[in-house]
Amino acid sequence: MAKRDEAALKLLRWELEGHGNVVMEAMLRHPTMSIAEAVDLIEHENPTLSRAPAPAEALMPDVPRSQATSEIDALGQEFQTFRHLLKPDEAKAMEAELRELSRNQDRGGIAAMRRRLRALSLQAAFWSELAATGRESNALALLIRRRGGAVLAKSGETAYLDESDVESMVQRESGRRGKGTYVIHLPVGRLVLMNGETTSIAALFRRAPGKDVVSVLSKTVEAIEENRAAATKTFGNEALAARYAEALLKLLQKTSL
Repeated sequence: MAKRDEAALKLLRWELEGHGNVVMEAMLRHPTMSIAEAVDLIEHENPTLSRAPAPAEALMPDVPRSQATSEIDALGQEFQTFRHLLKPDEAKAMEAELRELSRNQDRGGIAAMRRRLRALSLQAAFWSELAATGRESNALALLIRRRGGAVLAKSGETAYLDESDVESMVQRESGRRGKGTYVIHLPVGRLVLMNGETTSIAALFRRAPGKDVVSVLSKTVEAIEENRAAATKTFGNEALAARYAEALLKLLQKTSL
């Protein structure tokens, strides 16, 4: 398990460093290999990828610590863990903010930094899980909900969409936008939001899904709203709702290859 997790994190780092094409070509040449075996082979074929990441820089001097300083130290360690998810200029800016917080110990700034690092942690966990399980589909997750209201059904890798900040954003956007199709760019991919009169479907994709997917989502929303009695029965039953969402996600996965 540890070797697989280490391999998944290497795949994530290479992707974020812009080597995604090299990695994908190597894995396609050896589709039967496990992730750990594929990573070993990729490193052998591309020695420059296996360079060690830059050592973490010490953010804090060795001085007596207040509670706020200790918290900033912990944030600094977390920052170094997820630094590879940031562009170089973004990483430098965040590092400068941490140093400033170590001087002024502003509680509001510390809370804001904690939220930003939490978002980076979620991104790392999201991509690591996908890499570890070998899922390659473009369609990752979906939510069916009342426009601006409660979730009726969901399927796929919804842990990221279930986070309070992301969930609130999706709920807000589904309520304030009119009927039609909208694309929202998230750190982990593209969220396609299909709004009907009273129903909204939010589907998360790795990359732009294409017109066929938009057509499927549009027809699905129309079918739900044209057959309200059947929809009420389906979404009023947790098991039926789950099966409906799972079937729709599988259709999106076939359509958005």
